[in-house]
Amino acid sequence: MKAGRVELLAELGPVPVPSCYVLRSMDEVESAKMAAARLGLAPNPQGIKSWDNLLAVRMIDGLNLTRDDAIVDLGCRSGILLTWLNQLGYRDLSGCDLQAPLPPLRSALRAGLWRTVVAGTAAYARHHGRMRRAAVEESGFPGRRYSVATSMSVIEHGVDLHRFLNEAARLVKPGGVLIVSTDYWPTPIDIGPLRRVTTSHGPDRIFDRVAIQRLCTAAGNAGFMVPVSLELDAADAVVTFAGFRYTFLVLALRRNA
Repeated sequence: MKAGRVELLAELGPVPVPSCYVLRSMDEVESAKMAAARLGLAPNPQGIKSWDNLLAVRMIDGLNLTRDDAIVDLGCRSGILLTWLNQLGYRDLSGCDLQAPLPPLRSALRAGLWRTVVAGTAAYARHHGRMRRAAVEESGFPGRRYSVATSMSVIEHGVDLHRFLNEAARLVKPGGVLIVSTDYWPTPIDIGPLRRVTTSHGPDRIFDRVAIQRLCTAAGNAGFMVPVSLELDAADAVVTFAGFRYTFLVLALRRNA
């Protein structure tokens, strides 16, 4: 990784693991977009998703991995994270999705983001042999191989959480890290039968405070170390979709040794 990027990531500061973060304002999104630009990362066609993906990058950088450490993104289609990690020099990236596990090329083309098209194509060309069509609950990747597993804005789309957590625990090395982001609001929001991903196994959900607490309990049972305390208050409903208003949450868990 270029020295300038190392310095900029150090300037952003470390992000502890395990930890939990709630997106509180649009200012945080704009700050993440500017930080990503300063790092030379390709623009994310889903600009609002720059916040959680940059937070994941900072968490991964703080683990002091080598650029040969294996990282897997569960539910990677149209996500920017693998493209960014490739730009940062990581050489062993894998991904799976129920659809063809492509970077966000179509949305980047529609938005005229040519740097993103080029960077995404380069990332896919470099790592396509480790991309596969598979469910996040049963990826088929080898166990205990990965220093980090990520799953960005996936678990809210009909994912079986217990199977997902057990699969992540199988994939990650002892001491490794699982990073997930999801839709969130402290109090329950009933979105009915809404499905934003046609290939999902069930309806979508917006996680609330109790659901995140239960997720952490299930993660602990699957073999992950969870945050000692959870700061689950929210400020602004930053996201609006289909008439519902909510925000994002990032949760980082460490695999027990």
